[in-house]
Amino acid sequence: MTHLSLRLAVALVTVMASSAALAEWDIPALMQQLAKHPSGRATFTETKTLAVLEQPVVSSGELVYSPPDRLEKHTLKPAPESLVIHGNDLTVVRDGVKRQLRLPQYPEVLAFVEALRGTLVGNRALLEQHYALSLSGTERKWQLALTPLDDRTRRWVKQIKVAGTDKGVNTVETLQADGDKSLITVAPDAR
Repeated sequence: MTHLSLRLAVALVTVMASSAALAEWDIPALMQQLAKHPSGRATFTETKTLAVLEQPVVSSGELVYSPPDRLEKHTLKPAPESLVIHGNDLTVVRDGVKRQLRLPQYPEVLAFVEALRGTLVGNRALLEQHYALSLSGTERKWQLALTPLDDRTRRWVKQIKVAGTDKGVNTVETLQADGDKSLITVAPDAR
């Protein structure tokens, strides 16, 4: 085999391998990737854009996830606030006042919570109970769009877009039915 033929053969094998890898990148592959990193800590910055305000509202703090069903969001700035979801219970502490809610009583909130938990652990079945899923991108840079199936949830949420890389989730954008939106940017905790 000539040197040129060998280079062409190597190029062809590389293209075929790349095509096979692209063909394998789908929702089951993403779920497997996400399941590899089921727990952890991260810092976050959340930017809420609300029609009633001229400027976005920006907050930041820490996220903690412990499978299978504990998710904590501790806002440090601009004011301390804590949201802890454990199972079907949501505990909110704001201005020193503690409130507890049962998520099944608020199906639209439960659907949002399940979007986060289902994505974090790579649980496709849980996600598909509440959302139609659409994946774009590649393993190294992907976006999963979650469109609510339930009418009640659609009155509140138009779509949730979760984006990430092969290292995990980077952003969660919630597009509300009223035009408001929230963008949470996630960075792994350096600890």
